Amino acid sequence: MPGRPDLRLLPAACVLWVLAAIGTAQGVQGALAALGLLTVAALVPVLLTGRREALRLLAGHAALVGVGLCLLLPALAREESAREQLEHAADEHLVVTLTVRPVADAEAPRSARPWDDGTVQFSAQARRGEIRLGRDRAHLATGVRVLVRGDADEPARDGAAGTLGTVRTGDTVRVTGTIAVDGSLVVVRVGALESLVPADGVRAGLRARAREATASLPPDEAALVRGMTSGDTTGMSEEAEDAMRSAGLSHLVAVSGANILLVLGAVLGPLLLLGVPRRPRIVAAAVVGAAYVSLVGDQPSVARAATMAVPLLAARLAGVRASPVAALGATLAVWTTLSPQTASSIGFVLSALATGAILILAPPAARALVELSRERLGEGAALVIAVPLVAQLACTPVLILLAPEISLWTVAANIVVAPLVAPATVLGLLALLLGPVAPGAAHALDTVAAGGAHLILLVARRAATLPGSHLAVPEGPAGMLLGAVAVLLVIAGTAARHRAVVRWIAAAVLVALLAPVAVRHLPGTRGDDDWTVAACAVGQGDAIVLRSAPSPDAERRVMLVDTGPDPAVLTTCLDALRIDRIDLLVLTHPHADHIGGNAALTGRRLPARQWACPTVEGQRGTIGEAPVEAAVRGRTLDLAGLAVEVLWPVSVEQVRAVAARETSSPEQAEANDCSVVIAATWADGTRYVGLGDLEPEAQGELAALDPGPADIVKVAHHGSRRQDPALYTRLAPRLALIEVGQDNSFGHPAAATTTMLGLLGAPIVRTDRDGTAVLAPAGDGTALGEVRRVGPPR
Repeated sequence: MPGRPDLRLLPAACVLWVLAAIGTAQGVQGALAALGLLTVAALVPVLLTGRREALRLLAGHAALVGVGLCLLLPALAREESAREQLEHAADEHLVVTLTVRPVADAEAPRSARPWDDGTVQFSAQARRGEIRLGRDRAHLATGVRVLVRGDADEPARDGAAGTLGTVRTGDTVRVTGTIAVDGSLVVVRVGALESLVPADGVRAGLRARAREATASLPPDEAALVRGMTSGDTTGMSEEAEDAMRSAGLSHLVAVSGANILLVLGAVLGPLLLLGVPRRPRIVAAAVVGAAYVSLVGDQPSVARAATMAVPLLAARLAGVRASPVAALGATLAVWTTLSPQTASSIGFVLSALATGAILILAPPAARALVELSRERLGEGAALVIAVPLVAQLACTPVLILLAPEISLWTVAANIVVAPLVAPATVLGLLALLLGPVAPGAAHALDTVAAGGAHLILLVARRAATLPGSHLAVPEGPAGMLLGAVAVLLVIAGTAARHRAVVRWIAAAVLVALLAPVAVRHLPGTRGDDDWTVAACAVGQGDAIVLRSAPSPDAERRVMLVDTGPDPAVLTTCLDALRIDRIDLLVLTHPHADHIGGNAALTGRRLPARQWACPTVEGQRGTIGEAPVEAAVRGRTLDLAGLAVEVLWPVSVEQVRAVAARETSSPEQAEANDCSVVIAATWADGTRYVGLGDLEPEAQGELAALDPGPADIVKVAHHGSRRQDPALYTRLAPRLALIEVGQDNSFGHPAAATTTMLGLLGAPIVRTDRDGTAVLAPAGDGTALGEVRRVGPPR
């Protein structure tokens, strides 16, 4: 096992890092306030103990922090000034002209719907220098990360070839548009593309040839191979990305610090075997490493790894061994003072946390595993387990902030795919280099690498659907703090594992945490299979599954209301819910976010019958192989104790008459107002009403028809502001479901709608926040039971 790590530089570097993160979010004053709190927290215990050694040590760290602050505070002031300029432009609705450098290729936003066809977006760095705010010229003090969004077909005004949709990583783009600020996100809405200068050189050529070489491969596998080698993940489906994230394998989707280590190892290893002297080996590795960093771009995790490699390689060139932990501390200090924005970015934070945990915590964790196994587990095998375990523990609080869930299978998934990652990455790199001179050989290597990528994706998809793969935790800062406390308790418990009381407490905690999950999956117990209502997280779209209650006398029957925008995403949800057959499909209206997933319903899942909006357009949106019936008020069906009734529409003529009074476009209004409104009632009295995308006038007509109260209401039109409060007052829901996509461009759900539901006393389940959620019966004679999360948000 490695010796004790050198931690002398790390405390001061971590203090600067924390101050940079706080300063980036709260400005210079926030960083100074945090500095004061940290100073008090450090001084109090030292003064209380009165130990001179501790005081001298604290003084040394304070001196390092003071030197760092001389660089950090001006950098924070520049970032604050630049952000205030953009926020002022947003508040005043000024037209802004600025130059940006994309850090990702332009692609359609995940929340885009068919009526948004042609919209693209990409992350970029707004370059410092001259910008235009309205009619005035101004100077942007430093670069700012922005999200650029606009029309894919927008051509460059300078006559150069290219449009906004052709923007690639590394290009130089000058755009004119308006600014919107949403929390920490700065969005540039492009009105005109002033100029587009494509990236030149080897990097752009290699990436283009890599796409050509992998064009014939399955899209997800091809994107994963390119992502692991060059950071180009264009073409990977949202379903695959979500599976990788849920399984804890998202670090493989793009280039990370591990890739730098692989590249350096691929150079140093063969040269060592060939007997090449040390200094030429180090120089060759440094040259190849620098070329690779130039190829993959300025991703934060790559910047962290490359900067950390510099002192390590320099030390070896001089014939000494540098401490990796000290190199990490120096890297944190350098990036914190040079670019607080980069140092506090999610990619940099996760990379640094994982690296620090592996260097500091992996050896003692491996020793603990050897002891706990009573030496049945060797040191090498223990280290294989300890590395992903401590990396995941360190990153968990930040990951909770991104998505409020944890998986029990992350470490296992990383261990399983570990033997596949290095070969697939190295083969992909060789293919990348051979592409310009031997495209046939490059394609062959990419095909073999895609085989490894396919196995990685299989592991990810399987891990993402296993019980315990989506355990909900508190969201936001509270969840992050709880996760951090849990991680610290795990570390403390491991350090004090020799004490009997600690072992008993650890055993009790594990039983308390794991018993509910295990019990739900035992035969004959109430588990994830006891639900009756499921809201599938399909992004900006609808897909609701209703199921009859368990009965010894009848098989459970299933009704699906809408299919969402994407067949693959709907398939993932139905797989997670273990739905193999559909007795009734209800297609509320013919918009793509409600019928786009129809292609998933084939084979055993082909619906036995389907109801649809009675207009001609509504009938065209149905599945051709299944019998179709026009759904009008009064149509009913009994599904083994689940009574289904159509409340709306009354007739096509009434739909058209109501739509003519709406304030939206006539085509949009008629389709939305034809939404089939379903009431479903179970034997215990629980009643569900789904409102499709009904607009206010149609909602008013439905309210006049007295729909009766409902325990559960699927809110109309993804929670948009276009609601009729009178209808919801009549329905008096005890629970509201909102099917809505993350970061959607419509502002759904509207604050007015959520406020209205709150005043009615209805808790809200949202798929963008709560993921795929299931409602189980209470089992005690009351109508409503618990809501459980079984899938990730979208």
